[in-house]
Amino acid sequence: MSGMTQEPSVLIPDDEVFVRMTGAERWQHAILALSFIALMLTGLPSLAGEAGLIRLVFGRGGANAVRGILHRGAALALVADLAWHFLYTLLTARGRRNLKDKAFRRQDARDALAFFGSNLGFASFLRRRGFFPRFFERRPFWRLDRRPEFGRYSFIQKFEYWSLVGGSAVMIATGFFIWAPGLSLRLFPLWLHQVFVVIHGYEAVLAFAAVFVWHMYTAHLAPGLFPMSRVWLDGRISGADLRRFHPLEYRRVLEERERESQKKSMMIRE
Repeated sequence: MSGMTQEPSVLIPDDEVFVRMTGAERWQHAILALSFIALMLTGLPSLAGEAGLIRLVFGRGGANAVRGILHRGAALALVADLAWHFLYTLLTARGRRNLKDKAFRRQDARDALAFFGSNLGFASFLRRRGFFPRFFERRPFWRLDRRPEFGRYSFIQKFEYWSLVGGSAVMIATGFFIWAPGLSLRLFPLWLHQVFVVIHGYEAVLAFAAVFVWHMYTAHLAPGLFPMSRVWLDGRISGADLRRFHPLEYRRVLEERERESQKKSMMIRE
């Protein structure tokens, strides 16, 4: 990137605004976030029903029944939002492009290895101590001394997206049969219905941890983003942030503009 510092200032100003998320995508994200929070607040208490605070809030009168109604309402909102998202993905050109960009590729495995290897520092330690000098000289990648550069989506963002898709499928399927126990027990033995309950509960715990630990850090609390990325609110990313967080996407845009600039120059000369 050091050799590109002059030209980008002309073709891609640091304060130029790019659309990272459209209005429809931001609404889908907002409904997802609100329904997820509601599901966590109304669902996780069922796993800790004997805890003092949980018993105090939900253990009196019809509070537990109200919690169940709110939980099912939030579940329906989540299902509707996911249906909207999948239709948007399949029926719009931007949605199809997003899906293509989120597909895993072989490079993502190399990026993950380089990312975690760089953070771990084990290869750097071996090189400093003089171990395997010929190996590292012949195979520069395994030095793991350079953090990978990402395009529109990093391997982390892709993993989060597909984890959301898979986790939602598990939660919806198991939640449906928990909601309709009569149907579940007609179709499956009791032990399998109980497995659905266990899977639904612990998948919820996993989702809670993934969102409030992994996603909150990578999307909002990481250096350069703290205290919060505003992309989910206004859908915009600056040229400076595009260059910093998505350098491959930045270079693609730059190359396109360079080609357009060259075409215009040739037309003027003619």
